[in-house]
Amino acid sequence: YHGNNRAAFILDLAAVGVAIGEEGATNPVDPPVEVEDNRGNVPNAIQGLGGGQDCTVKFCENELTTGFLQKYRINVPDGQDPETCDGCTIDMELIYDGEAWVSIGFSLNGRMIGSEAVIGIPGSTTLKYNLNGYTDNLVQPMPQEQQTLTDASTVFQNGQTIMKFTKIMKEPGEVEILFGDNDFLWAHGSAPALTYHSARSAFVLNLSSGAAQEVTAPNKGLWLAHGVILFLAWGVFVPFAVQASLLRKLLPEGGIWFQIHRGLNTISLALFIAGFAISVATTNKEEQPHFSNPHRRMGLAMFIMAILQVIGGIVRPHNPLEGEKKKPVRVGWEVGHRVLGVSLLACGFWQMYEGILLYGVKYSTDESDEEAITIAYWVWISVMIAVMVLGGAFFKFRN
Repeated sequence: YHGNNRAAFILDLAAVGVAIGEEGATNPVDPPVEVEDNRGNVPNAIQGLGGGQDCTVKFCENELTTGFLQKYRINVPDGQDPETCDGCTIDMELIYDGEAWVSIGFSLNGRMIGSEAVIGIPGSTTLKYNLNGYTDNLVQPMPQEQQTLTDASTVFQNGQTIMKFTKIMKEPGEVEILFGDNDFLWAHGSAPALTYHSARSAFVLNLSSGAAQEVTAPNKGLWLAHGVILFLAWGVFVPFAVQASLLRKLLPEGGIWFQIHRGLNTISLALFIAGFAISVATTNKEEQPHFSNPHRRMGLAMFIMAILQVIGGIVRPHNPLEGEKKKPVRVGWEVGHRVLGVSLLACGFWQMYEGILLYGVKYSTDESDEEAITIAYWVWISVMIAVMVLGGAFFKFRN
């Protein structure tokens, strides 16, 4: 039989050392050990750290991907509430197996554009950047007054790139780093120069528990359908329509080339309208601004140009009868039709390549898969261009 010591109690297994007795008394159960940090301070402990971790006492670790490790520790000033404290900072360390630029980004929605990042290049200054777009010229350092990192460095040693810095968690006009869930972005290059990343991803990390989860952007199927449909329009049917016109000498007489040319262009226009509609509807669904980047603005411009091209084809001046001289209006129309057609085709080739890059960034596709698709795309487009240029030149000079 028990003596005088017995009680019922509630124990939160996810918390660190907190048990509540049956009468509401809080009893310490193996309390955390206070450890001095490298500044000689004893940081405040955060209770309820999953797995017994306390990321204010020691560095917590998160494997971003194979060969890329994130370590962090939260510094809470004495007398501050961890949930709302001002002046809290975070020590962060990124360790990459290899020599390359590395970065960690802070986001409100898990997307690159509009987010911020700390980027480190071995041998260069580690800085905070604004991520205004996907191209290098749109990834720019923040103004000097916002470069508030301390103890920041990026070095290459023992076969690893190591970036370290301390950042204020709540800074005016910047994405706030929270004790709870945060949308982070990571990326690294393939060389110690800031160029297009070779790998990247978005993830949600709870700084208090250390729980991390990779984020997958929504509407993958819709954007894939958008890309496939527009590739069929501008990568298949439009080039074939142009080839039907340029290589008409290979086709039976009687205007069959014109029927093929018109039919293929009609199909491509229908596909273009469908792909454009998917883009607008999906952008609405994601509550994103329309025509907010070069790819979207170019798409709108192409849509307008394509409609004008079709209208011009419908109301074209009649071709003169055999033996008659072409009127100036017909000559002018032919020049305009060809110039606008070539411009549309060139824009389409650029748009499709940009679409592959944007899809890869949005959905963090495997680098090797993206490279294979890009190579296959340019091989196909090169064949289409070669047939149009060489075939057209051959028949022109033969005549």
